[in-house]
Amino acid sequence: MTTTMFMTVNNSPVPEPNDRHFKYALAGAVAVEALLVLGLIWFGQSTPPVKPVKPKQHVMAVQMVTLPQPPSKAIPKPVPPKPVPPKPVPPKPVPPKPVPPKPVMHRMTPPPPRPHPQVERPPKPAPTPPARTVTPPTPAPTVPAPKPVVTPPPAPPPMSAQQTASLMGRYVGLLRPMIQQNLRVPAELKAMGLSGKATVEFEISPSGRLLWEKIIKASPLGAVNRAALAAVKAGGFPPFLKKMPKQNTVFQIDVEVSAGSN
Repeated sequence: MTTTMFMTVNNSPVPEPNDRHFKYALAGAVAVEALLVLGLIWFGQSTPPVKPVKPKQHVMAVQMVTLPQPPSKAIPKPVPPKPVPPKPVPPKPVPPKPVPPKPVMHRMTPPPPRPHPQVERPPKPAPTPPARTVTPPTPAPTVPAPKPVVTPPPAPPPMSAQQTASLMGRYVGLLRPMIQQNLRVPAELKAMGLSGKATVEFEISPSGRLLWEKIIKASPLGAVNRAALAAVKAGGFPPFLKKMPKQNTVFQIDVEVSAGSN
């Protein structure tokens, strides 16, 4: 490596020193400066170039640590004074218990036994013979008195067919308004203004209980048939009239379903 140094020469006029020492000092300074320049030139040629040294990379492991919170300055609780134990009280002297004197045992001779007095026993009575048990005579079997024969009242004369038909007609006259009252007209018939008639056959017991029901003459409208059958199923019929035959009876009634009905 070569180092070049430039020297600037000042051409300004230098005042001549008056004394000799100034000349010597100036000559020495010039000589020293020349030696320094030559030394720097020689040092630059002799020293090899310095290789740049790469700094080493240091890897540091960093770990996050949560430091505990500093304890809060709590107000110290007042320490209660320690209880002073009471001074031990010396036990009172217990007087010695007096020793009871030993009892004196006196031996006593038992008195002589007294003679038992002789008791005279009475003689045993003679045994009495057992009394005879008299069995009462068995009573004769009683014959129950014959029950009086109750003759049933004479059966009423059978009703004629005309009377039976008249009673049935009266009973059917009671059933018709009840079935009509139970009738509920479907909304589809009301909306379309349709009407129809269906014949329902059903059986009733003498107490008025409905046993079964069915349509025997249907209407072309299914809603009419369903409404007529539902009106009979609702039931609530009265018992038979007094003179009607007491047996299950089958009835046939025409049920009219119209849009104007309730």
